[in-house]
Amino acid sequence: MSHLTIGTAGHVDHGKSALVEALTGVHPDRLKEERDRGMTIDLGFAFMPLGDGREVPIVDVPGHERFLKTMVAGVSGIHLVLFVVAADEGVMPQTVEHLGTVKYMGVDAGIIVLTKCDLVDEEWLMLVEDDVKSLVTGSFLEDAPVVRVSSVTGEGIDRLKEIIEDRLEGLSIEDDAGYFRMPVDRVFSMKGFGTVIAGTVLSGSLSRDADAELLPAGTPLRIRGMQTHNDSVDRAVKGQRVALNVSNIKTADIQRGDELGAPGYLLPTMMTDATMQCLESLEEPLKNRQRVRLHKGTSETIGRLILLDREELAPGETGYVQLRLEKPIVAERNERFIIRGFSSMRLLGGGRFVEVYPQKNRRFRRPVLDYLEAVTGAEPDVLIERVMGHAHGAQRLKSMEDLVRSTNLNAEVLNQGLTRLVEKGELIRFPDHRFLHRGGYAGLKDELVKLLEKMHRTQRLKETLPKGAPRLQLSWEPSDAVYDGLLHDLDAEGRIELSGRSVRLATHTVKLNAREKRILEAFEELGAAEPPAVFNMHDLPQVLEDRSMFAKDLQVDLEADADMIRSMAGYAQDQEIFVEFADRQIMHRRALESVRHRLVAYLNSHGTVRASEFRGHLGISRAHATALLDYYCDLGVTNRESGTHRLAEGD
Repeated sequence: MSHLTIGTAGHVDHGKSALVEALTGVHPDRLKEERDRGMTIDLGFAFMPLGDGREVPIVDVPGHERFLKTMVAGVSGIHLVLFVVAADEGVMPQTVEHLGTVKYMGVDAGIIVLTKCDLVDEEWLMLVEDDVKSLVTGSFLEDAPVVRVSSVTGEGIDRLKEIIEDRLEGLSIEDDAGYFRMPVDRVFSMKGFGTVIAGTVLSGSLSRDADAELLPAGTPLRIRGMQTHNDSVDRAVKGQRVALNVSNIKTADIQRGDELGAPGYLLPTMMTDATMQCLESLEEPLKNRQRVRLHKGTSETIGRLILLDREELAPGETGYVQLRLEKPIVAERNERFIIRGFSSMRLLGGGRFVEVYPQKNRRFRRPVLDYLEAVTGAEPDVLIERVMGHAHGAQRLKSMEDLVRSTNLNAEVLNQGLTRLVEKGELIRFPDHRFLHRGGYAGLKDELVKLLEKMHRTQRLKETLPKGAPRLQLSWEPSDAVYDGLLHDLDAEGRIELSGRSVRLATHTVKLNAREKRILEAFEELGAAEPPAVFNMHDLPQVLEDRSMFAKDLQVDLEADADMIRSMAGYAQDQEIFVEFADRQIMHRRALESVRHRLVAYLNSHGTVRASEFRGHLGISRAHATALLDYYCDLGVTNRESGTHRLAEGD
């Protein structure tokens, strides 16, 4: 038998606590107020001994409608419910609500227990039993055994114990490879130990001395010790009720509704998308934007109910909803929840979370509804593919850790699914071990091509563009691995051409108009100008004017055409017609080569040269002469020696 937990459910004062005491020998009401009022207010716990010597925990829940939220906290994590109806009163309002609650919270095994049978005759008892069977028709309790008991006289208690043991033998908890989660239902302090947190392990396992995270606050915790039924254990597993001794946190900083989880697994969220059924017995439909109380695990959170696929949700109907909350929660896909009225606090319905980290969805959006339908109960491969395809912006690129959080699949199942989807071409895997949906990748490639087209139009005199120029203008900035992959694939497809640090569209060519061609011809005349022309981009128009480099048929207005001349100068530099030999100092390629020959000839005749001598030889400024000598020295044409230059060996 796995670690199983029994829970009670039923109307207030129908004898749940007395039944637990009859089964365990321990009265579960631990608060003085509960004992004084004879009514369970908080969760009670006791352990029922089994025939083989083991014990199974029983969670006793309050039946009064004011404490329904506490009842929900108790139902979270139980595997077998004792559905209690007092024979002297029969079915009551909380009987109906508790049935709906245990159904919506996923309990699927139970025993109907008619209590206080010593107070009524057989005829009345038969009427009550028929009434209860009518209530549970169509539910998981339809074929459940009905046991008549009296906690006062002991009638039926032994038979109930036998049936409980028999039902427990037929139940099992599947091996759980999931991540550790434990909703907190009790927190207290023990002298000599400090803070103790108690709950039922919802999934995964936790070892002593392991790290955990208190959620939604995100507080790291260290587990110092753990006990189950006063016995110390080294490991807590799914379904086990456990008390954890934690360090470095006060009881005031923890409350019922918090959750312990594996570090980094769950992130707080203020919205969830879900599929939800409206309680069949409600008299009115649920309205859009209705304020509600959300219960999941042991938590209660107030929020608004947004109906995504209909104007109202009628009793018994199931629809897609978005819950917009007033404080954060943590949750998983497929986790069950119920909602209650904000003011009435009556049960309204329940369902399962479908998307834990959604966008703020508008109503009646077909793509959103199609996505929710596709991922509801989806197989792992379908879920992974749809989650990847539905992501937006930079969230499209996901690591294994991201996908664990967004799919809630364990790492092994997730990794197998990713491998299959990559092989099918549905996902792209990058060297940094992150993934992108093929649709998102194709869209990013098209977007990059369109950006290059736009940049070529605005910089049409540029043969190529810096390889990284389009990256920052994409709708979201991809990682290095993704961007390099985009460029590589587009180059392989022949849509772009890569060359070192430059990129261009494969179809792009620079076409000069007549005026630009004539400006380029004027540039060519600078190659033979005397003295050699040294200039910068800003002064180039005036240099051309001063040296009368413009053909007579080229009517140049320096003010109007200056920008065009400078743009053409950039083009000439890209084409290596102009060379920037020093910071912002430019010469025509032919002029620079001519100066080199003149320098070599001078040195062959004179042996050395100083900047002042070279200045006079060329008829240029000393600053330009110095820069040119440094340039040729860097090229290895000359060697610098104490302010002079001489030919390098072999030149």
